[in-house]
Amino acid sequence: MASSQPFSFPPIYDFPPFYTRQPTETTWQSQVQQWSDLILQYARHQHIFTLNLHQATVPGASPLFENKKLKRRLSFETLQEIIENMVQQGTAKWDNDKTQVLLFWRKPEDWADQILQWVHDCGLGNTIVTFYEITQGELAEGQEFYDMDSRLLHICLQVLVKRGVAQIFKGNDHDDMGIKFF
Repeated sequence: MASSQPFSFPPIYDFPPFYTRQPTETTWQSQVQQWSDLILQYARHQHIFTLNLHQATVPGASPLFENKKLKRRLSFETLQEIIENMVQQGTAKWDNDKTQVLLFWRKPEDWADQILQWVHDCGLGNTIVTFYEITQGELAEGQEFYDMDSRLLHICLQVLVKRGVAQIFKGNDHDDMGIKFF
């Protein structure tokens, strides 16, 4: 559920060198942190859980990585380096070939807490709920985790399993999988 308000880019977004990998290590580390923060803020605002790096860096594909006013765009390779840093920081997780990533604009533990609270609020304790019902069901509409990528949902629900408050039941695919909350 993306915000109805347009995203407000920070002033650094209009600084041309922001789109070029800086050669000085301290400047590069600052640039990486600013890009990481911007990516997570934008993802949260737009309700984005995954990012395909190839698609995001194609000309005209994403206002996040391309400033048309400046005629500048972040390269695929630079974005890959930034995402690698996010993975090391725990705010992202690579999916397979390092061209797609899950974004953690909220920690999996925080999502787990939010989902568990929703389960209690909806009276779904001691019942089996499908992954689909959690991310697409009527009861989930309006929740921040609505439309969450099923791979990210699985990571978040594993937190609850480790806490001993839930058990996952396998299905034919992610939407068919279920979880029982105790």
